[in-house]
Amino acid sequence: MFSALFLAVFGVGFGVWIQSKAVIFDGFVALISVGLGALSVITSRYIYKEDDDVFQYGYVRFEPMVNFFKSLILVLVCLYAFITALESIFSGGYEVLLDGAVLYTLCAFGFCALLFGYTSVYAKRLDSDLIGVDNTEWKIDCILYLGTLSAFALLYVLLTPLQSHNIESLRSLIPLDSSQILILSRYIDPGLLAILSLLLCVSPVRICIANFKDLIMVAPRDLDEKITQIMEELSQKFGFGDYDTHTAKSGRFYMIEINILVDSTTDCAITSIDDFDKIRDHIEAALEIPSYKIWLSVSFTANPKWL
Repeated sequence: MFSALFLAVFGVGFGVWIQSKAVIFDGFVALISVGLGALSVITSRYIYKEDDDVFQYGYVRFEPMVNFFKSLILVLVCLYAFITALESIFSGGYEVLLDGAVLYTLCAFGFCALLFGYTSVYAKRLDSDLIGVDNTEWKIDCILYLGTLSAFALLYVLLTPLQSHNIESLRSLIPLDSSQILILSRYIDPGLLAILSLLLCVSPVRICIANFKDLIMVAPRDLDEKITQIMEELSQKFGFGDYDTHTAKSGRFYMIEINILVDSTTDCAITSIDDFDKIRDHIEAALEIPSYKIWLSVSFTANPKWL
C-alpha cells in the first residue's frame, strides 16, 4: 500500500513535469491502488475472524467482495484512460519530454520489479488471493513498463541530435524523414496510453470474473468432481442408498455440504454414531484442504426427502 502511494506521488509529479498524460495516468492508477490496498489491509484482518451473532457464517465472503470491487474500479479507470487517449489522438496529439519519460519508465520498472518479486514470495507462502491480486498488478506493470521503455527509448534515439555511426545506421532503418518523425512523436504518448490502458484492463477483468463467480457461488468443477469420487468410494464401502453434494468457493475458503441416505433396506455397514464421525474424518482428510479453509457439513438421513 505504501509502495503504491510512493509510486503515485512519483508518477503524478513526474508526469506533470514532463507533460505526459500516460505517466500521470499511471500515477493516478497507483493512487487508486493505495485506497484499494487499504481496503485489502482491513479485509485481511477479518477473513479469518470467527463467526459471530451478526455474520454467523463468518467473514469469508469479504475477500471475493473486495477483490471484485478492486478489479471493477481498475477496469473503469482503464476504460476512461482509453477514451481520453483516443480523444488526444484525434485532436493531433501533443509533445512529450522524451528524456524524462524514459527516465521515469526506467525507475518505475525497477521499482515494480522489486515489488513483484516481494509479493510473489508472500502470495505463495501465505496462499493469499488478496496478495495474489496485487502480485498480478505488479507483474503487468513490469511488462508494460518494459514495453513502454523500449518504445520511448527508440523514439528518443531517433530524435536525439547526436551524430554517431550507430545512431545513423539505426535511423536509416526507419523509412521516415525528420518532419515525419516529429509528427510521430506527438502521437507516441497517447498511443502508448491507449495500449497501456487496454492491456492493463485484461488482468482486472479476469479477476473480476473469477471473484464474481465466487460471489454467486459457482461450484468449482475440480472440487465437485473430487467430492463425487470420494462419495462413490464411500458408497461402495458402506453401502449408502444415495447421496447429494453441494459445493461453493468464496475467496480462499470452500463451503461443502454432503447429505447421505442411509437406507435400512440395503446392506449398510454403519452400526454406530462413531461410524458417522469416522466417515466425516475420512471425507475431510480425502479433500486435502486445511481445516481453517473449509466449512464442511456432512449429514445422514434415512428419508430421501432430506437429500
